[in-house]
Amino acid sequence: MSKTWEKLSAHDKVVAVHVDLSNNALFAGLSGVVYVGAVKFDDSIGTACTNGRDVTYSSEFVNTLTRKQLRFVVAHEALHKALHHCVIYAEVDKKHPELTGIAMDFVVNGTIQEIDPTHTFIEFTTEPKPLYNIKYKGWSFIEVLQDLLRNATKVPVQSYILQSGGEGGEPLDKHVFGDKLSEQEGNELGRQIDDAIRQGKLLADKIAGNKSANNPLDRATQKRDTNWREHMTEWITALCEGDDYSRFAPPNKRLLPLGIVMPSHFSESTGELIVACDTSGSMMGIYPTVFGEIARIAQNVNPDGVRLIWWDSSVCGEQYFKPHEFANIASLLKPSGGGGTSPECVVQYIREKKYQPKGVIWLTDGYLDGDNAVVEVPALWGVVDNDHFVPPQGKAVRIYSN
Repeated sequence: MSKTWEKLSAHDKVVAVHVDLSNNALFAGLSGVVYVGAVKFDDSIGTACTNGRDVTYSSEFVNTLTRKQLRFVVAHEALHKALHHCVIYAEVDKKHPELTGIAMDFVVNGTIQEIDPTHTFIEFTTEPKPLYNIKYKGWSFIEVLQDLLRNATKVPVQSYILQSGGEGGEPLDKHVFGDKLSEQEGNELGRQIDDAIRQGKLLADKIAGNKSANNPLDRATQKRDTNWREHMTEWITALCEGDDYSRFAPPNKRLLPLGIVMPSHFSESTGELIVACDTSGSMMGIYPTVFGEIARIAQNVNPDGVRLIWWDSSVCGEQYFKPHEFANIASLLKPSGGGGTSPECVVQYIREKKYQPKGVIWLTDGYLDGDNAVVEVPALWGVVDNDHFVPPQGKAVRIYSN
């Protein structure tokens, strides 16, 4: 560690590393992301922490690091932000708090390792030792989490990490999930991050020229922009899982012959799902693809029904599918309408019909005549070819037609 570096305060070290990232062809893609949100210091957190917008560092931890190690830590936090980990996956974390953080760190550290495999610019910290496994090269967060859920619940997670050829035992940092940000803040943050990624890409191209092509950082952030299937699957699955209950009347029949009286288990009905479909001309080409995915998800999570509402300036049609019809949803679509885009009509229609869905998915290009589209249940917006639309309620997933 150079004497000049040692004399800098923790704050100045982080600022210096921000500049380092901006000037490096490999990591300049994160140059805009590091400036989204605030930088704070709190020694009680141990290492570092992000809520997807702000980053907090322990001054004591920062002062133990070399410049190359701090570059790794700052890039690590920036990648959590760039991949929207702490905003999109709050519900997943509630169900799997330990494995969620581990899976996210495997993805982030693996991306950094792929960007700089010889560690010419960054250097992994030694304490804590980062989670890394070459097995997960190119995997998404959900893919890593699914692998851990299949295998790391059978043995202690640290044992599985070592058995599968991995390194490290716990996340480098703490992840504070979406409940710390309001819906409006989360949506605005998504726009800021996406804009920052685009600006960072321009800077990286300027520094590196053609050498910036196929940078693993580009592939990681682009994957996030096009993985609407993953986000939609998670949202519908979390919505329609149903609530498990136990009761002793009747008792568990399987165990009665053994003289053991245990409760039987049942699940409440999951309710129906409403999909509200914008019928403007730009949407028609994407619907077979989107509804093919919705059909697949519905067959897995089995809601009571899927109700399609076709709308423009008014509700123009409705289709209802029961579980035995889910597989054929994409081939039985009957869009109607096409003039105007006023989502308020859907809200009014649901109220007049007294529908009580489990949740509502809006499918739209985001070019609306009004924004009074707030329903009384969870909402997800599938937005086609429009990066800047901010939904009035719920979260947006970006769908691209090509």
